[in-house]
Amino acid sequence: MHELSYATSMLDTIINAVKEQEKDGKKIKKVSEINLEVGELTFINIEQLKFAFEVIAEGTICENAKINVQFIKPLAVCKDCGYEGNVKAEDEFEIYCPNCNSMNLKFKGGKEFNIKNIVVEFDE
Repeated sequence: MHELSYATSMLDTIINAVKEQEKDGKKIKKVSEINLEVGELTFINIEQLKFAFEVIAEGTICENAKINVQFIKPLAVCKDCGYEGNVKAEDEFEIYCPNCNSMNLKFKGGKEFNIKNIVVEFDE
């Protein structure tokens, strides 16, 4: 279940970022939202990711944080005609260039997993 490793990485990154902010004298009470960018080619099950994060975040500053996900589509680049853009799959194994019908494609992007930003509540 690679969702657990992604969730652990998220939690570690956020807690470290909060600690950095607290070095500047800002007291953060809680993280209320986490906004992610996730590439479609990561094949992450978002519900499993949210569940894993909920379990490991219990008792931390991220407990009960809402996770929002924006998916990033991969771009196909045709090695034959130079087309760059989205493609449609005829079935799950055959993907063609919409310009020249070539299957000689490479993909850019779609494997991202980024914490875009977080929303926090400060202690006054």
